[in-house]
Amino acid sequence: MTIKPTIRHFTGAAIAAMIVAGSVNAVFAADKTIKIGALLPMSGPGSYFGAQDKQGIELALEQLNKSGVNGFKFEVQYEDSACSPLPATQAAKRLLEQYKPDVAIGEECSDATLAIMPIMEQAKVPFVNAGSSSIKITEPGNPWTFRIMPNEVMQGVDIATNAYKKLNARTAVLLYENTNAGIGNAKVFSETFTKLGGKILADIGFGRDVNDFTSIATRIAGVGKVDVIPTYTLEGQGLKITQALAQAGVTKGGGGQSIQLGTIWLPFGFEQKAGKAALGYVRIVQFDPTDKREIVRGFIQAFKAKYNQDPTHLHAHAYDQIILIADVVRRGAKDAQSIRDGLAATKGFSGVTGSVEFDKTNQNIKMDTIHYMETLPDLSWKAHGWN
Repeated sequence: MTIKPTIRHFTGAAIAAMIVAGSVNAVFAADKTIKIGALLPMSGPGSYFGAQDKQGIELALEQLNKSGVNGFKFEVQYEDSACSPLPATQAAKRLLEQYKPDVAIGEECSDATLAIMPIMEQAKVPFVNAGSSSIKITEPGNPWTFRIMPNEVMQGVDIATNAYKKLNARTAVLLYENTNAGIGNAKVFSETFTKLGGKILADIGFGRDVNDFTSIATRIAGVGKVDVIPTYTLEGQGLKITQALAQAGVTKGGGGQSIQLGTIWLPFGFEQKAGKAALGYVRIVQFDPTDKREIVRGFIQAFKAKYNQDPTHLHAHAYDQIILIADVVRRGAKDAQSIRDGLAATKGFSGVTGSVEFDKTNQNIKMDTIHYMETLPDLSWKAHGWN
């Protein structure tokens, strides 16, 4: 089945009744409010994360607050954490001092998330993360931090295994930004791929200040036959890398045979910016718009109605963070401690991105939030049912 990255919306029923189940005594909601702090990158290289996250959050709030959950309404205060440790730390302290949230959500970038975690733990405020991948977030574990997305080890093993077994790849070149997430993801891919019998021909890290990838692409063109190129970086550099690889004749978009592999760091619409260079690109997204579940159909329909555009995986996982908190409130949580305890006890939650069940380190163990898509010549997607 092929779909356009600008997703066609489905018709169907509204969001599953679970979202607003138990909404009684709404008349008292003004006195019963769950305060959610949102630490999002609203500026810097990851600002597209924050802009899309906010749209998903606002849709969830609008739906929940129509009738409330167990008599509670929900409100959010946003702070710019800028996808970087220092501003993230400052934003977290500001949020705690001025807003005093019952629960916080964010960040997208692993380094920023790692900086926020100890501050939330000290304040005893539960912190729900959707997109950061560093293993350090949940290993060895933080009792106040919960992650919905599979960690870098789970992702890395999955991508490397599928590259070897599904794409029949035997050689790879690693490209990654020199951050916790970039280094960690590349390391896990390398270890898994090598163990399976594959060979890493080059291991290339770079800083976020690098803008010209011509020399790197030329270097890759000279290392021999490369089957896959796992790439771990944000949108701006990701676009330049993809175009440089095509111009060097390495990837399918430039007449080569290498397949670039990507992660959820790239937003929907990346293909339209990359153009022909994106041909054959296989990347994971955290939201499958072909999913026929009622909650997904309703989410897409509601998002389209509110914003007159199709939702991305960033919209979806931000939305799920709020819906997960609402589910915990539905189960009886009403303050920071009970929200933390409710999150830890989560089993069988089904959101628009997939399932959630936390292990003892507060890491989601479900893998159905990883969806693989391949870019076709007309820049539409082919969904691979690998998970």
